[in-house]
Amino acid sequence: MKTSLSFLFCVFSLLWMNQLVAQCDESTAQVDLDANNIRARLPHTGSLWWDGSDGKYIAPGDGEVSALFAGGLWMGGFDDGGSLKFAKSTYGKASGATDYWPGPLTDIGATNATTCANFDRFWDMTGEDIAAHRADFEADGVVDGPIPPSVLAWPGNGNPNSLSINGFELPNTVQGLAPFIDVNSDGIYNPQDGDYPHIKNATAAQWYVFNDAGNVHTEGNGSPLQFEIQVLAYAYDSNITEVNNSTFYDYKLINRAIESIDSAFVGLWTDPDLGCFQDDYIGCLPERDMMYVYNMDALDGVNNCDDCFVPTYCEDIPVLGIKLLEGPLAGRVFGENNNLEIPPLGSSWDTLVRSGVTSFMFYNNGGISPPPPPGTTDPGAPVEDYNYLTGTWRDGTPLTFGGDGYNPGSSDNTNFAFPDNPADLNGWSMCSEDMPAGDVRMVMGMGGFRMDPGAVNNFTFAVIFVEDVPHPCPDISVLEDAADVIEDFYEDNDPMTSTEEVVRNDGQVRMLPNPLISSGQLVFPELGDQAERVSLYSIDGQLLRQYDQLDHGQLTIDRGDLPTGLVIYKLTTKQSKVYTGKFLVQ
Repeated sequence: MKTSLSFLFCVFSLLWMNQLVAQCDESTAQVDLDANNIRARLPHTGSLWWDGSDGKYIAPGDGEVSALFAGGLWMGGFDDGGSLKFAKSTYGKASGATDYWPGPLTDIGATNATTCANFDRFWDMTGEDIAAHRADFEADGVVDGPIPPSVLAWPGNGNPNSLSINGFELPNTVQGLAPFIDVNSDGIYNPQDGDYPHIKNATAAQWYVFNDAGNVHTEGNGSPLQFEIQVLAYAYDSNITEVNNSTFYDYKLINRAIESIDSAFVGLWTDPDLGCFQDDYIGCLPERDMMYVYNMDALDGVNNCDDCFVPTYCEDIPVLGIKLLEGPLAGRVFGENNNLEIPPLGSSWDTLVRSGVTSFMFYNNGGISPPPPPGTTDPGAPVEDYNYLTGTWRDGTPLTFGGDGYNPGSSDNTNFAFPDNPADLNGWSMCSEDMPAGDVRMVMGMGGFRMDPGAVNNFTFAVIFVEDVPHPCPDISVLEDAADVIEDFYEDNDPMTSTEEVVRNDGQVRMLPNPLISSGQLVFPELGDQAERVSLYSIDGQLLRQYDQLDHGQLTIDRGDLPTGLVIYKLTTKQSKVYTGKFLVQ
């Protein structure tokens, strides 16, 4: 009997592992985000801004010069056994090596080749299509006319049109898929009910989803975190120059593993070829959560404008910054002791701690001459990737202030390389150090935090292009000014983040999307005298509980006899305003 049980256990284990390593194929989908003065290539999965061969962040968009060569998502952390998990994207697309595959994951971090193939695509959306659909519904509360195909196909949770329009059914998860405004708050995206995609009033957007568990990691050779990553890339055709010269990116991370990831960091890796790749300088602005690239001299090219094998900016040289607009939640993403806490009504998730940029590192192309110190070159193992992501050199040597930042004998440690204005020759910049020409890569790290199973985290950044800035040693304050405009625009245009503010403009109250543990509680703290009633409904509309006597504005909901599954809550204020949201009972 023991032999039979052991055999069955081995068979089950093999089947389970086969689900986790799904043998998905590498993504082939690519699209351009082309809505304003920028034309930005989006390869699917973890890469950004290149086509696998050439840089395609074309700025200005009607030209042919690329301001960035490539970018990619890095993420890493440790399981509770202390094993490092890591996924990254750099140049793997050129050779077919990858750590990421298209599509979402199941609740045990699995996928299959069919799901990956179905999601190897982008969902394109325009503000014009949304406006037409909204106008139709808002005219009389009924959708009378034809629904734009893009709105009909949008992969919002439970979209009943997906099979007929997209060719496959969508998974239905508590964490959701593509963002949408749920007009009737039923948790289902249905355009016939007036629901519409949420793209933050952008002119155009692209949504896609990928994961790091679809196959064996062949780019970084790390162990998978089993994370699902959802991306909304968007841009605005605006009369504000700074906005018209920028693109925006929302990243939503979901831990689909059955184990927690601790000391987790995410980051943006960038190979910033500003026109010619042989004369770039880089720096950062820690106080503005931004890294940037500029030119080392007054001519974009080696000896002249035409000797770099790629189109250059010649004498009209720009600067380009990548600014974090909303950092990931820091610490433990979900509440302690299995409790979920919602900030006071009217406040935002900013009352919780969000990570800004925690480090800005760079490393050198090891093939340049003279060769740089080995500890400052391309990483060759997941632990070296994690070192760069968390603010040290590949060999674990701390980044130090001054020179090239690599001085094993110094104790003047820092997390930010070249933080001073290049125009300040007394500060620390590549310009003030008169660094030699090279080919550098940047890593902007954010963290650390703990992601429990089912946890959701998010971050948002913008790429900001400023044309024709006087070189050499440019005054980077022009980029600072542009970044301030972008930050104000982002907050004014849509102050909601992907984990969203508690009180949303669309009439919802949101909580951190953590499952309600069977032995735990759900806590609404400090609702004050605004809250009059909280009602709980099943997904089919049955009233489960109602709370009319709120103890000093705070409500604790015990698990009790609540049925398992999705529960809708409705909070009514004394001013007769209604806010809704949902949570999962397990």
